Amino acid sequence: MMGAREPLDDAYDRQARLQTKDGICAYLGHISHATYDNWHNRGLVPGPVKGTSRYDRRAHDHALDCRAGLSGSPQAPSALEVWESRNAG
Repeated sequence: MMGAREPLDDAYDRQARLQTKDGICAYLGHISHATYDNWHNRGLVPGPVKGTSRYDRRAHDHALDCRAGLSGSPQAPSALEVWESRNAG
């Protein structure tokens, strides 16, 4: 018997690096928007890419890896991270 499909399953695009809020919530374990906002307010997840309403899947992986102590030596910043630092406020 197949289980019921989660409502956010369709929101997560496995091929896209940038996700909608529904998509990133599905990616993070089908959490609610309220849980995501709580995690963001506590600094656990980075929030949307500055100036957009999209969420970077890799930035979320990196933040959670660092939080869990899984990130060894710092890696070179991605092209998006370089662009963000150059265009920040």
